[in-house]
Amino acid sequence: MIQENGLEKLKGKIRVDLVFKKGKALKSGALIMHYFVPEEGAKKTHMGIGVPKKTVLMAYRRNRIKRQMRAIVRLREEEILASLWPGFYMLLYKGKAGVTSESLLHDFRALLKRFTQYD
Repeated sequence: MIQENGLEKLKGKIRVDLVFKKGKALKSGALIMHYFVPEEGAKKTHMGIGVPKKTVLMAYRRNRIKRQMRAIVRLREEEILASLWPGFYMLLYKGKAGVTSESLLHDFRALLKRFTQYD
């Protein structure tokens, strides 16, 4: 599973819709990871981050949570690439508005651990 391809942003409505329609999901704490690994194989690992407006109403709070999640992904890039197959992943926050970086990191690590056990 270790790759040399780097982590890319998940872009485009078609790819995001593909992850939600044909993919599977895992949950850990306040984080949910929807993922889709194509059978023909993807060349890179694409990851998107989102905080639904239904969960956190105020935009500045949603943006803060997204910044915290992006920082965790950026700092844990090697760990992510080692544990995830090349494909499309969408990381969503479904908790309350007030969250700490430590709790996000804890949930993210638990999510990666569940993914490697699930595979």
